[in-house]
Amino acid sequence: MYLDELRDEISKARGKHLSLSTIWRTLHRTGYSRKKITREARERNLDKRAEYMYQIGLKYRPDQLIFVDESSADIWLFSVEWAVAVV
Repeated sequence: MYLDELRDEISKARGKHLSLSTIWRTLHRTGYSRKKITREARERNLDKRAEYMYQIGLKYRPDQLIFVDESSADIWLFSVEWAVAVV
């Protein structure tokens, strides 16, 4: 859960508006830390990837290849880099 989402939930549940820094300080004092968000495809399979690279290597030279991946591009995802996690 992101801090802004937590702030919205607190606001709905308690009717109080807290700053993100207040929420963060409270979480930090209770053992939470900031974690850099990493994104990895759920479909990722190292065996299939190795087989694909092998097959492509048989048919093409490196200078003949161009890779483009925008299959899951979402502007919002790129703006969020940090989340909170238990230490």
